[in-house]
Amino acid sequence: MSDHLASTSAGAIRAAQYLRMSSENQRYSTENQTAAIADYAKHHGYQIVASYIDAGKSGLSLKGRDSLRQLLSDALAARRAFDVILVLDVSRWGRFQNPDQAAHYEFLCRQAGLRVIYCAEPFGDDVAPITTIVKHLKRVMAGEYSRELSTKLARAHRQQAGLGFRQGAKLIYGFRRLLVDASRNPKQLLKDGERKALDNDKVIVVPGPPEELEIIRCIFRLYVNNELTIAEIARRLARDGVKGYGNDPLSRATIRAILSSELCIGRMTYNRTTHRLQGAVLKVPESDWTRFAAFPPVVPIAQFMKAQGRLAPSQLWNKETIAASLKELLRRKGYLNQHLINETEDVPCPETVAKHFGSLYAAYEEVGYKPPPVSPFGNNGRHWSNKAILAGLRRLYTVNGYITNRLITNCSYLPSGNYIRNHLGSLSKALKDAGLPVLTHSEIQRACWARRCASGREDYHHGVRWTDAKLLAALRRLEKQYGYTSANLVNQNGLTPSSYYFARRFGSLTKARELAKLPARTHSELTLAAAKRRKDGTLIRRQPCASGQPPFLRYRSEDILRDLVRLARREKNVTMRLIDNDRNLPSAATVIHHFGSLSRAYRLAGLVRFDGWPIRHGLPQRG
Repeated sequence: MSDHLASTSAGAIRAAQYLRMSSENQRYSTENQTAAIADYAKHHGYQIVASYIDAGKSGLSLKGRDSLRQLLSDALAARRAFDVILVLDVSRWGRFQNPDQAAHYEFLCRQAGLRVIYCAEPFGDDVAPITTIVKHLKRVMAGEYSRELSTKLARAHRQQAGLGFRQGAKLIYGFRRLLVDASRNPKQLLKDGERKALDNDKVIVVPGPPEELEIIRCIFRLYVNNELTIAEIARRLARDGVKGYGNDPLSRATIRAILSSELCIGRMTYNRTTHRLQGAVLKVPESDWTRFAAFPPVVPIAQFMKAQGRLAPSQLWNKETIAASLKELLRRKGYLNQHLINETEDVPCPETVAKHFGSLYAAYEEVGYKPPPVSPFGNNGRHWSNKAILAGLRRLYTVNGYITNRLITNCSYLPSGNYIRNHLGSLSKALKDAGLPVLTHSEIQRACWARRCASGREDYHHGVRWTDAKLLAALRRLEKQYGYTSANLVNQNGLTPSSYYFARRFGSLTKARELAKLPARTHSELTLAAAKRRKDGTLIRRQPCASGQPPFLRYRSEDILRDLVRLARREKNVTMRLIDNDRNLPSAATVIHHFGSLSRAYRLAGLVRFDGWPIRHGLPQRG
């Protein structure tokens, strides 16, 4: 949209011009429309003070026509900058399939005291009965033009698809679009988003790189021979580092599209669905599909048909079968939500559930499940203005002297950190707008360590209290036993905290050595000593992780589970916040990394989920 306002000369009537150009007809370029409207305005005493331009937009509806929406909004405003709307002709106003829709928008403008003038039409601004009839016929003809053009294009597309030429742009994983001339001589491969430049050129589909084709064959083997689910295939491929569009792992939707695409057996298929005049997408009977054998099959046809047999049941859901599957899932899990439904193989996707019941909540009501209450809007059950958020941040800073994500999460007079970031851009920007100091990441870490030291929590490492004296004594023992101390030795000896812990406590490992009264060594001396140990075979290197073990895993599973039970017994429930605040447990993020999810850790510890909101877990209640 492009709006331009200007002052009018004496006696001239203020006018706004509306310009629309659709890509199928360049005769109506915005420059041509501007010149024609300017000539009309000059001869009839109008001065154009505003321009509303929808370039490359279809006139079938208001969808995507932001400038026309803005024009109607400005026309109905109490104060406006123009008194007349100039349009080249009826078709520029729109090719609505219902001519009354175009008349309705014009009526709204006239009711607000604005005239809509079609500069290139013979009736101009006339409102006589005969003019109304002609204008209505023009609107019907404009809509009929779009219907005829749609029919012609659909026929042409089917004819070209029957000759083996691709109709469309993006393809599924494993295939490419090849640009060819009229004689099918190859010219170049098209990348995503690229289109042909010449009308005589055509596009055909060819198999992609061999490694991608092998992935497609692997998907069919896993799905048909090994009978894995689509979700299991996606997880396995992601674990193996297979990448798809945008260098992202292959999604479940992409794998499903591969399994159902006839390109995998070398056959191009067109006209499976129809989408005419911005209407609903409708399925076409298979007898009307257009097929073309483009290249040899990538996977065996028999294997492809078996895959269709497995996919077919998922397309036969009705209300009764969906309700039965949701009841079974509710019985197994005890709750329902969109993520759980999407991840469960024997339940249709959330979109299918919503399509049959109207919404997920209607489906929940059908199976007798009452989901936890959700805030109707905003955060914490209320709407937060920027002013209220900034005032709350200032209050929180005054009380504590600093601000962290955890303080915001536990604060009753502030929304969540995510809410603040979504509405103000970032937490740093919010603090800056509130006039509070914005610290760097290093400054935040140092301040956090200082607070932990002041509270005594920093003295504890894996359940053992390490005072400064104990840490320095441990360094002296290492120096006496090995004749030196290094970061790798501190990390790997198994008797002391890591070198990172020493750096947090003393500033650096070198500073800790100084406080321990150990002899100072230059960088050259350290390098020569390390080279000598390497030559003698006594150098302690960083140890690799065992197969399948997360890196730098310092906690034993049984210790974490025991401490979770202890925490649940003491606090009567377990939450992420309580885990983070417990000095004997690692952070909630570490627990998730260790067990895969908090839910799995709770299950292994024998904890159960409590009813109500927010979500909490604890020890089973004894009746």
